[in-house]
Amino acid sequence: MNMNPTDGYNPEIPQTLRDNLTREKEQALTLYIDFVIDGTASMHSVFPAVYFAIVHILQALNGYEINPMIGLTVLRNEQAGEMTELVEFEEGRKFTSDMEAFLKKIRFLKLYGGGDDGKESVHTAIRRSLDKFEGRGRGKVIMVFTDAYESNDTADYMDVPVGQVIFFSTDELAEEDFRFCFLREDGELDEEASPMFLSLESLLKPMSTEYLDNIVKPVKDLMKGVSIGA
Repeated sequence: MNMNPTDGYNPEIPQTLRDNLTREKEQALTLYIDFVIDGTASMHSVFPAVYFAIVHILQALNGYEINPMIGLTVLRNEQAGEMTELVEFEEGRKFTSDMEAFLKKIRFLKLYGGGDDGKESVHTAIRRSLDKFEGRGRGKVIMVFTDAYESNDTADYMDVPVGQVIFFSTDELAEEDFRFCFLREDGELDEEASPMFLSLESLLKPMSTEYLDNIVKPVKDLMKGVSIGA
C-alpha cells in the first residue's frame, strides 16, 4: 500500500487505534460553557458591556487547546410568568461551536420585564442551565451575568457536578449560599470549592488594562480549575 508521507501515518500504530486516540483527544479538549444572562429590563444600561465582555472571554479561550461548546440560558422573572429561556441552535442543539451564531443570539436578545424589588429567578435559571449538561466531569462551566438577587429559596446543586461557576453580579447575590458540587482532579467531591464572584459594575469600566484583567483573569483561573475531559 502506498502512503504519502504527509499523511502522518505511523505504521507501528494500527489504524483503528489511531482513530480511537483521535476521537479521545477531541473529546478531552471539549469544554462546555453555558452563559446565563439576565434578560430583564434593568439590564439595558449594562448589556452592551456584558456583550463585549463575553466577546473577550471567547477570544481569551482561543489561547488554550480546547474546543469550546457554548450555550445560552436567559434569566427571567418566573414569578411574573416570564419563563427562563433555553436557547437552541442548529438542529435544536443546546450548545454550539459556532461563535458567530451564538453572539447573534445575544445581539438579538430582548430585554423586558423583571421584578419591581430587584429580585429575579436566579436559582431557577441556574438549575435549568445545569440540566442542559450531559455526562459527568469537570469540563462544564456556567457564567452568570445578572444585576438581580435571588427570589427563590436557596437550592442545592449537589446532584450535578460542575467544573466552575463564575458570577458577574451584585454584592447581594454574592451573599447567597450557592452550594455547587465541584470535582477534584481525582474525581472526588471538592467540598471546599466555591463559585467565583466578580462585580457586574466592573464591566462598565472603559477599555483598559484593569478592565481586560477583570475579564481575562477569570478565564485563566477557570482553565486552571477545570480538568478537561475528567
